[in-house]
Amino acid sequence: MACFIGFISAQNCTDETACNYNPDGGPYCVQTEVVTVHTEGDLAGMTTYRVYVLTDTPEDRVSAVFGDEMFPLNISTTTSFYQDALGATTPNGINPILYDAFPNLIYDTWVTIGIDEAPNSANGEGAVATVQDPDAPWIPGFDAGNDLVINTSTGGSWFVTSDLNNGVAGDDNKVLIGQFTTDGVLSGTVHIQVFPEGEQDGSSGDLATFELGQTCECTYPTAYYLDNDGDGYGTDLVEICDGDGLDGYATQGGDCNDNSALAYPGNPNDLVGDGIDGNCDGEETCYRDVDNDGYRSDDEEDLIGSPFNIDCSEFGEAYFYQPIDCDDTNPDLTVPDEDGNCILEPTGADEGCGDPNACNYDETADSLADNCDYLTCAACGNPAACNYNQDALIEDEAVCEYSSCAGCDDPTATNYDADLVIADNSICVYDALLAIGPVSTNYNALGGPNDTYTNEVYALLPPDAIRLKRILGVKGGETRLRIEPFSAVYQAPTCNVWQPHDLVPSVVVDGVTYTNEECMADSWFTIGGTFGAGPSLNPIGLDPDTYDLADEFDSELLASEGDTLGWEIEGDTGGEPADHCAELLGRPGCANSVRIARVTVPLGESFFFQAGMTYEVIGGGERTVTGQDNTADGSTLSDSGGGGEEDPDISDGTTVTVWGCTVELACNYNANATDENGTCEYNSCAGCTYPDAENYEDDRTLDDGSCTFAPEPAPCPSDLNGDGLIGAADLTQLLSGYNGTCE
Repeated sequence: MACFIGFISAQNCTDETACNYNPDGGPYCVQTEVVTVHTEGDLAGMTTYRVYVLTDTPEDRVSAVFGDEMFPLNISTTTSFYQDALGATTPNGINPILYDAFPNLIYDTWVTIGIDEAPNSANGEGAVATVQDPDAPWIPGFDAGNDLVINTSTGGSWFVTSDLNNGVAGDDNKVLIGQFTTDGVLSGTVHIQVFPEGEQDGSSGDLATFELGQTCECTYPTAYYLDNDGDGYGTDLVEICDGDGLDGYATQGGDCNDNSALAYPGNPNDLVGDGIDGNCDGEETCYRDVDNDGYRSDDEEDLIGSPFNIDCSEFGEAYFYQPIDCDDTNPDLTVPDEDGNCILEPTGADEGCGDPNACNYDETADSLADNCDYLTCAACGNPAACNYNQDALIEDEAVCEYSSCAGCDDPTATNYDADLVIADNSICVYDALLAIGPVSTNYNALGGPNDTYTNEVYALLPPDAIRLKRILGVKGGETRLRIEPFSAVYQAPTCNVWQPHDLVPSVVVDGVTYTNEECMADSWFTIGGTFGAGPSLNPIGLDPDTYDLADEFDSELLASEGDTLGWEIEGDTGGEPADHCAELLGRPGCANSVRIARVTVPLGESFFFQAGMTYEVIGGGERTVTGQDNTADGSTLSDSGGGGEEDPDISDGTTVTVWGCTVELACNYNANATDENGTCEYNSCAGCTYPDAENYEDDRTLDDGSCTFAPEPAPCPSDLNGDGLIGAADLTQLLSGYNGTCE
C-alpha cells in the first residue's frame, strides 16, 4: 500500500453544517486531556495533561513525533514543566512499584509513543528512542523544565520502530504521545508520522501537523433568540456558533414585548394596571372602572382581566395611576368633598378640568371640575428609553421604545458611537464602510460649474486595517463597483484628470496666485490622495483617456464574467487610514478612513457610490468587502460580500466573505481569504529556494528551477532524502522501511 506523503490539516471536522467545518480536514487529530488538577502537596496549583493522537482506524500506527527547521515542533507553557527527580525524558525507565513511595513520580513530564511506564516486551512493546541535533539538543532543556523546542535544520524526534506495538491505536483509536505537568498554560505545535492501518510497504506514511488544544469533534450552532431589551427572553430564533456572553441574545424565547424588560414569560412581578402584559400570558390585569368615568375602584382584589386589549383602555377597565372613584357605580360621583362624602359636582363642573395633574388642565375651570384627560399626554418616563420624556405628566411604559437610539459602544468597531443613548453591540460592524462627506456647494463659481455640489467619498476601515490597496468590482462576482448616475458627474474641461496628484489647482502670474475653479470642482479617483498629492494609481479595466466619455460606470457592464474594474496603488506605500472626522462631520468610523474619490454633480441630483475595498490588516493578509452610500438619505450600508444588492443585518460583527488570492503556491496567497478574486501572481516570489544552492534567495518561496549547485561532495550514506543534511526527515524515511525486505 503506497501512501501519499503530505501534511494534513490539524482540524478534522468535515461536516459542512458544523461551526468548525474544515474542507481540508484529515482523519487524524490531537486531543489534550486533563489527568489531574492538583490541589494539595508539592504540586498544588499544577495540572497534569496527557496528549493523544486520535486515529482513523484501530490498526493505524503512530511511529514518530518530530520537528526541524521547515516543520518546527514546540510544546510550551507560560511557566515551567514539573520534572520529577526520579523521572526522565521518556517513561522507558518508570517502574510503578515506586509510586507508593514517590507519588509525585506519577505526574512526571515526559514524551512517549504509546507507553506510560517501562515497556512490556510480552505485549510487543519496546523502548521509545530519541534523537537530537548535537549542536542544539532539545533533551537537556526539556528535562530541566523548559519548553520543548525542535526547530533546527537537523531537527530531532522521539520514535519507535515498526516491529514494536507501542504506536498501534487499538480499539479506542488513541495513541499517547506525552504527559505534561505545569501551573501555566499549555500550548504548541507537533508533527506526527502515522502509517494508516499499520501498513508501510516502503511508504513514508502520513505526516500530520497539529495545534495543541484544538477541538477534535465537530461543533454545531446553538439556538439563540434575539433579546433587544436584555430581560433574558428573546423573539426571533437564530443559530450561531458562540452566543454565550454576547449582548443581544438569550437562550430562551417567547418574549411578548422585546422592547420592555418588564415583560417576559413567567414574570412574578407583573404590575397590575400598568398596561403591559408583564408575564406574557396574553392578557393584562386591570383595575375596575365600573361606571367608566375615568376613576378607578379602590378595591385591590376586585380586578379584571383584559384578554383583548392589554393596555387597560376597554370599557370598565382602568390603569393604576387613574384617581380613585368615591362611587364607582355613579359616573357623576367621582371626587369626595373635604369631609369625604361623595357629592354631585356643582353646576359647570363639566365645563373644564380643574386637576393640575391632568393633560387638559384648565386654570380657569372650577377646582372641582373633573372633565379631565389622563391619557393623551401620557409619555415614557423610563430614562433608559429612546423616547424618555422627563416632563411627562403621566408615565406610561407601554409607549417607551428602545431601538431608534441604540448604537454600538465598542471603540474598536467601525460604527462606534460615543454619543449613543442605548448600547446595542449586536449592531456593531467591524468591516469597511463607505461614507460620503460634503465639500462645497457651487452657486456662482468663478470659472467653475454653477449650481453644483461637491462631495468626497471615504472608505471607513475597521481598527485592524493598516492600508487600503485597491478599489474594485468583479463582473458576476459578489464585489461590485458602480457610480450612478455617472452621466451627471462633472469633469473639468481644462483639468480633466482621473487621479488628483496630476491636478494643478492654481497658477502664479506676475506674483499673483490664481485659482483654477474648474480644477477645484473636478471629479477624480484616488486612494488617500488629494490635490497635487497622493500615490500613483494603476487603472484596472479602466481607460483613463475615455474616463470622461462613459455614460455609465459599473463593473457589471464589463465584457466577460470575472473581468475586474477599478484602481489600485502602484507602489508599496500609500492608502494608510487617517482621521477625517472633520470632513465627515464626526460620522462613526471617521477616525480610521481613507479618501477614495471626489464627485461633483448638479444641485438636486443625488448620487450612489458602491465599491469593493481590499485592505491589509495587522498581522498580514488582506480582506475585501463591499460598502455603499447614497447622498439622497445619508444611509450607510456594509456588506462583506453581498454586492450591496440586499445588505443583511450584521449582528455578530464577523466578516462572511474575504476576497483575495486562495492559491497556496501564489506569491500573494492570503490564508484568510475565503473567495478567489483573480489577483494571484507568481513572479514576485519566484527564484531559487534551495538553501544549499549557489544562487539561493531567502525571500523566495516559489522555486522556478533556476538553482545552480556546486559540485556534489562525496556521497553521504545517511542523507536518505538527498538534501545535504542528516536530520529528522531522514529518520522518518528510515522508519518507513524498517524491518522490511530488500529485493
